[in-house]
Amino acid sequence: MSMNQKRTIIIVNYNSSKRSNDLLSSIKKNIYKEINEIIIIDNNSNDIKILETKDPKIKIIINKKNLGFAKAVNQGIDKSKNNLIILLNPDTKIINNSILKTISLIEEDKNIGVIGGKIKYEYKKIFTANNAPTLLTGLFEFTNLKKIFPKNKYTLNFWPEIKQKITKPLEVSGICGAYLIFRKYDKTGKKNYFSEDYFLYLEDLDFCLKMKSKGFKIIFDPRSEILHIGGASTNNKYNMALNHWYKSRKIFFKKHLNPVEGIILNIIFTIEELFLKTRLLIKNHD
Repeated sequence: MSMNQKRTIIIVNYNSSKRSNDLLSSIKKNIYKEINEIIIIDNNSNDIKILETKDPKIKIIINKKNLGFAKAVNQGIDKSKNNLIILLNPDTKIINNSILKTISLIEEDKNIGVIGGKIKYEYKKIFTANNAPTLLTGLFEFTNLKKIFPKNKYTLNFWPEIKQKITKPLEVSGICGAYLIFRKYDKTGKKNYFSEDYFLYLEDLDFCLKMKSKGFKIIFDPRSEILHIGGASTNNKYNMALNHWYKSRKIFFKKHLNPVEGIILNIIFTIEELFLKTRLLIKNHD
């Protein structure tokens, strides 16, 4: 590691302390010497006591309530001592040192605002990079129409990894927040915060589009990869996450489409939500 490059890993933990410890172990095995600081933001977990606290590089910030993902990330940004931020989900693992190639790329090119690599999923195939969403993307990718028309052209256009085999760094519009690298400060010295309008979901794409609007490049680098473990959730957690998804998609498309398109999608989203909730009530009543 170059002496003038300082790197901070931020992990947002919520009832995932075992997974966070596994991630820390994978960091120590593969890239520990290349990292200066690891900040864990805990959103009022009930299993925080099992988090590792003895390592001098690790700083743990414990919130008294669940502040949501975006606000917790911003806490980490504020507390970080370094300009380069590496954001990792607690349910990911570093499987080799390929992430260092991606880190070096953003360090060497000041025009890159956000960069990330491949995320290999243990249970299913999910893509990492996005193109800019449109009204029809919102309709066919962000509603249950995707289940009816899984290979529609708007979904295919949204995920560049579907349409082509990417073997070298590619400029895109968005990168998944499970593995995201960016600078704490932009060219003007202003902090690069996530929008706290979002509690959970779509804050990563919103952040990338904001950086792109500032003139920065958003890069997907397929030369590096991490593993996403994933896992089953309880029905209660699933329903909570679903409600956050409903709220976030409305906020996102209202913000990133023109007013008329935003209103149209929000009406469609609301109708779909009412239909799905009604169907669930009927099913539970039976």
